[in-house]
Amino acid sequence: MARRDAVIVGGGIAGASLAWRFVRRGRKVTIIERSERPEGASLRSLGMLWRIGQADPATQALAAESARHWKEASEQIGFWRRECGSLHLAYEDLELTVLEEFHSTCDPVLGRKVISPSEAASICPVIRKDGLKGALYSPTETAVDPRSAVQQVLSGLAQMGVEVRFNSRVSQILAGKVVLSDGSEVEGSQTIVCAGPELYDLLPDHYKRAELEECRLQMLRLRPKPGTQSLGIHLCAGLTLGHYKNFAQCPSLPKLNELHKEKWSGQVQAGVHVLVSEHEDGCLTVGDSHAYGRSGPIYREDAIDELILDALDEFLPRDLYGIEQRWMGRYLTHPSRPYVCERLDEGLWNVSLFGTGMTLSFGVTSQLASQLDESL
Repeated sequence: MARRDAVIVGGGIAGASLAWRFVRRGRKVTIIERSERPEGASLRSLGMLWRIGQADPATQALAAESARHWKEASEQIGFWRRECGSLHLAYEDLELTVLEEFHSTCDPVLGRKVISPSEAASICPVIRKDGLKGALYSPTETAVDPRSAVQQVLSGLAQMGVEVRFNSRVSQILAGKVVLSDGSEVEGSQTIVCAGPELYDLLPDHYKRAELEECRLQMLRLRPKPGTQSLGIHLCAGLTLGHYKNFAQCPSLPKLNELHKEKWSGQVQAGVHVLVSEHEDGCLTVGDSHAYGRSGPIYREDAIDELILDALDEFLPRDLYGIEQRWMGRYLTHPSRPYVCERLDEGLWNVSLFGTGMTLSFGVTSQLASQLDESL
């Protein structure tokens, strides 16, 4: 086979979005995916493009750029995508105060606003009205279906000339080539590793040097019972305010965190905050818990699912839904960085996207593709 411009190890959203940017620049690309289909963090995610959760101007700009490329890819390839917005619901006065403090720092151009309980209920009638103090509405969030979007992107890439090698395990990564477990080699001017937690097996020295760590979590898929209204929007509530660093600047957040430790002690201990995403078929993905470290939990625990569902029930009646599936997910994270995109050697790069990988993927990889374009 002729030498490729780029060899991408990993067929999740990081690898797929990078290939999409390369092939649109006329580059010859091979994606190497170890399984017969993508089955890692990208497919086990909420499918949220969560622009509102980004903490600093640089990642906010990346999230906006990524959203634009998601739109382009959806229109070109034809997968489902919905610009749905989001509601942060407040059931405590302190939660509403934090939302108001956060809103005071928002760019007015983004259209975010604090709204009344009745306004929130008019946007999403299925939410609980009792005890609702208000909400932060944001129009900037988007939904995709993680179970189909990544696979459809890969299928579209194959039609655009990208070679996608499924069921191909990498045994060695060398300068200018990737060696597969069957002894075959794929040569490329640039090799970009987008392997998620499997990076530990492929490039353990870099994994340790980059101070990466693993997060394991539990999630659920809920199917609405007959007659249940559609959400039409992403939902979350008070516990989320303590999770995303974009709220760290709010003066009232420390006091709110103390309140949550009392009110939601089990959830706080298990790292639970609840996000809800609705997909094309009306089902909801709900998550999640957070346990950090490579020696994290192996088995899914019913008690953790109950903590998630109890927190959900505060703002969305759980008895309106039946549990269709439960699963555990894994992704990489870092104590302070929102993602890692680093040159490891001549012609060798690593891209590690974390809990906001769907949100930042097309932005991060678009910038990397532009950076590498001159060397290809």
